[in-house]
Amino acid sequence: MATPEPDDLPKPEELDTPDESPYLRRRLPSPVRRRRMSWRWRVLLWVVAVGAPIGLIAYGVVRFALNSPHFVLTSPDDVAVTGNHYVSREEVIGALGIPLTGDARGGANVIRLSLEARRHEVETLPWVRSASVTRVLPHGLLIHITERVAVAYASFDGRVSLVDEDGMILEKPEGGAFDFPVLTGLENLASAGERRARLVLYLEFMRQLGVEAPRAGWMISEIDLSDAEDMDALLISGQQSVKVHFGEKEFLPRFRSFLSLLPELRQADPPVDSVDLRYRNQVVFAPKRAAPDPEPPVGKRRTAAPSASRATRWQTAGRRLAGTIHLS
Repeated sequence: MATPEPDDLPKPEELDTPDESPYLRRRLPSPVRRRRMSWRWRVLLWVVAVGAPIGLIAYGVVRFALNSPHFVLTSPDDVAVTGNHYVSREEVIGALGIPLTGDARGGANVIRLSLEARRHEVETLPWVRSASVTRVLPHGLLIHITERVAVAYASFDGRVSLVDEDGMILEKPEGGAFDFPVLTGLENLASAGERRARLVLYLEFMRQLGVEAPRAGWMISEIDLSDAEDMDALLISGQQSVKVHFGEKEFLPRFRSFLSLLPELRQADPPVDSVDLRYRNQVVFAPKRAAPDPEPPVGKRRTAAPSASRATRWQTAGRRLAGTIHLS
């Protein structure tokens, strides 16, 4: 077969153009523009078709819950109390102020109940530091109590009561056993802030000496908090009692200095009444005062005053004892 020569090939301009193609392409359909629904009509349609039925159902449920006797607290058994140790369950239920007589018509609806108001009522109890109140459907309340922690006994107006770290006065609960020193001087403090500051000082003192003092055979009986710069504690060991001034810091080192002086202090005559440990490298101490002579009975002749030599001996001993000991 003969190969066509280049001159025999058709030229580009002699080829068929697309308009002259025997194969016709299908034309794309022209889009038909439809009119869209307004957003206002859409919202209205949604409200009518969906919102209205849901709203009616919710209204019926709420109306049923607010008026049904199934959601009414009628008995103390409907109230659960947790976290209480010294506060009785009866005290907590009484603080709620809810009539729990067993009659649903006179009870309180748990849905209508203000939980915040009931929480405040429970927190008015002296031993309650904080409380939380939770609904338990269909008809129940759960009350969780966080009680105050007593840290000492304190003397107020001639009465001894328990106090917590905030200075809150607490009555001793039945069955409660506490072993604390008795604090004095708090009743003279005007503000609650000052009272808390003194109790912080006391707690630090007990943190350092609460274990060390009993281990050494000394009981901390009383603490005077009237002076913010001087922790004044009465220590007792057997028949011996000594008032010790610890200042406001370094309680444990100063107590150990006191222990190192015990052999010398126990041999003193007259006995030592108080020891002041607030000074660096020295200890100031004072003797017990001699008891005054008792008054003679009425109609009896008074005895003669003590001789000058006897008074002088006691004063000399007092001057010798009421001095300082320098620590090495």
